[in-house]
Amino acid sequence: MSEYYKWNNDFSKVYLEDSYVLEVKENTNAIEFLMEFVLTEKHPDYAPPKPNEQYCYKKGEIIFSNIKHINWIEQSFNPIEDADGEIDYGNIDSFVFEDGKYHLEGEWGEVLIESDTPKIIF
Repeated sequence: MSEYYKWNNDFSKVYLEDSYVLEVKENTNAIEFLMEFVLTEKHPDYAPPKPNEQYCYKKGEIIFSNIKHINWIEQSFNPIEDADGEIDYGNIDSFVFEDGKYHLEGEWGEVLIESDTPKIIF
C-alpha cells in the first residue's frame, strides 16, 4: 500500500485530509475531483495562511484519466455549508494506491479507480 503523501510529485505537497472536495465530475474516460487544496510548506505556491484561516489554500483538480474501471463502494454527496455559505462535500480522508487501484475515501463516499497515474492541476 502506498499513501499519496509519500509519492514524489504534487501529491506530496498537499494535505488532503483538510482539503475540501468541491465537486466530482465523472465521464467515460475520466474522473475529476475539484478541490480546495491545503498546500504544505513544500509547495512552491505556499504562503502563510490568510487572517482567520488555518492553512494556505489553492483551488485545483485531481484528474484520473484513461479510466479502465471505477467501483463506487459508497456515494454520499451530502453538501456541507461553511460559515461563509460556501458548499463542499468534506475531505479526502484516505488516498492510497494498492493492487493497481487508487482507493479514495471521505465523507462524500468511497471509490476504487483503475486509471493512469492521477495528476493535480492548479
